[in-house]
Formats: sequence, structure tokens, C-alpha cells
Amino acid sequence: MAVRQKQSLVEKRETRDEGGIRLDLEHRSFYRLSLLATQINRAIANAYVKNIGRPANAWKVVTVLGGFGPMSASQIHAHTTLEMDKVTRIVDNLVEQGIATREQDKADRRRVTVALSARGKKVNAQLEEMITAMEYEFMVILNRGEREALYDFLDRLQSRADQVFGSKRRWGSFA
Repeated sequence: MAVRQKQSLVEKRETRDEGGIRLDLEHRSFYRLSLLATQINRAIANAYVKNIGRPANAWKVVTVLGGFGPMSASQIHAHTTLEMDKVTRIVDNLVEQGIATREQDKADRRRVTVALSARGKKVNAQLEEMITAMEYEFMVILNRGEREALYDFLDRLQSRADQVFGSKRRWGSFA
């Protein structure tokens, strides 16, 4: 009986549709990409906390501001996986730490622009150096052709995700 259970678990792990799409949880692309992203995010967040301090997800805001320049909190939200309330709290914290500045837009007084301070630019440079080293160490397992193929796949998957999940289609129903 134990052998049958084990065999059925193995069979379940290898469940695919006719097109070869893996449907079991362990091999499902959504699940694996989520675990991979979480592992990477945690590694960067842990290093950020160790070297800079809390909050752990502040690295996302710092790198977005460093990469795209000054922007509003809602623009930061659009460039990260952070919820809007978390963006606001992180920005408050970064301003308190002297890593970011916040200025009211002269043209539209309702809008506030967040930017990196001089200290924030140094922190971002350190973060980028560390993340670049991590990216290199992570991607070195693939040869140049495989990396280019991966980048192409990621571009195609992002485009498809925008089509499938960015539309008004409702995914809330299980039926």
C-alpha cells in the first residue's frame, strides 16, 4: 500500500497536459517562480538589514529611485511589488534615515516627489554593486546563449502576463 501511495505521488508530480505544461504544484511555473523570487528577495533584504537597517524591503524603493530617478509614491508602487501603504511607510523611514528626500511638486501641490539624498545615492551604489555580484553568481550557471534565451523567455512571459493578468478578465471565480 505504501508503494502505491508513493507511486501515485510520483505520478502526480509528473502531471502534464497534452502540450507538456507541468500542472502539479512542485513543478508549476507560478509556484517555482514565486519561490525563486522570494529566495532572491530575502537574500537582498537580509543583506540590506545587516548593512543599512530596517525596513527590509526598503532596498526595493532605493534601487527603483536609483534606477529611475525621483518619482511619486504611486510611481514607486507601480515599479515594485510593494503595497501602497508599505511604500508610504518605507519612504517615511528612508526620509527619517536621511536616505531619501520628499518634496512637494511646485506645479501640482498635491503631488510629492521622492528622491535619493546624497547618502541614498551612496547606499544605492553599494546595493547595486552587491546585487550585480549576486546576479552574476546566480546567472553564471548558464552559458551566454542560455542567458540570452532566458532573457527572451522572460520578456515573452512578461508580455503574456500583461495580456492575461493585466486585462479586466476576472480570475476570482474558481468555477
